[in-house]
Amino acid sequence: MTKKILIMEKAIELFSKNGVESTSIQDITNACGISKGAFYLSFKSKDDLLVEITNYFIKKIIAKQNEILNDSIPKENKITLFFFHSFKLLEDHYSFISMCMRENFQPMNNEVIKKIKELNSILDQSLLTIIQQTFGEKAEHFKYDLLLVVRGLLISYTEFITTRPQKYNLEHLANSLAEKVNIIVEYSNLHFVTEQMWNLIGSSNFDELISKEHILSLLEPLDGHYKENPLIDESIQLLIDEMKKENPRLAILTGLVSNLQKYEEFSLIVFLIKQYAANIQTVSIE
Repeated sequence: MTKKILIMEKAIELFSKNGVESTSIQDITNACGISKGAFYLSFKSKDDLLVEITNYFIKKIIAKQNEILNDSIPKENKITLFFFHSFKLLEDHYSFISMCMRENFQPMNNEVIKKIKELNSILDQSLLTIIQQTFGEKAEHFKYDLLLVVRGLLISYTEFITTRPQKYNLEHLANSLAEKVNIIVEYSNLHFVTEQMWNLIGSSNFDELISKEHILSLLEPLDGHYKENPLIDESIQLLIDEMKKENPRLAILTGLVSNLQKYEEFSLIVFLIKQYAANIQTVSIE
């Protein structure tokens, strides 16, 4: 375990127990058995630590979304897996997540706020893709309503679980919620949220996230950092070269990103490049 990961894990433990505001850097270094100087070699400040913890959870969440979006997953299992992995994350990090909900934690760090907004945009797009993969044309006219239904179920049951702590059968919970979603799809005739209404808030932000400029801003700092793993190192270099072209090639992007997708630390980059590639394909078809 690296020192940076040790600090993050101990910080999460302390934040879970005492809250973010009440936990000092000294508390964290004492728990780690390191000096403050050692802390500042890894993180510039507690705010910087919070940004990295946010990244830690974002990568975990998106890694699971990437698994669900994979074509090898049967479409009838995707919604169930979405619920299961969401509640499994809650179970694995119950103390920290319940603390955030209990204290209605509102981060003041602008970088954390920005990353949380980006994550929400990514999760909405991921869930839309899962809905489209699962139900196809059957849910096309009310996919945004369905997205809000799924998200509402997730939030409501998360609140239920965090206020009634015990061991839950997550498979049964996921199957139960997926059944409810399937019933809605089967019998819904009316919809409220239109694509135009949805895009008033969400589309431009996500378009920025899957832009060549943003993807390159994530890739370029990684160039040369993985020389101990030539496959990763060369894949990153080639992805940078390809993304700098006026018209990046779909087959090249797809092949290169497949070399990174099994590593959780690249989950965000993998998701964004796949979405970028999907847009290229859609435009070329049109």
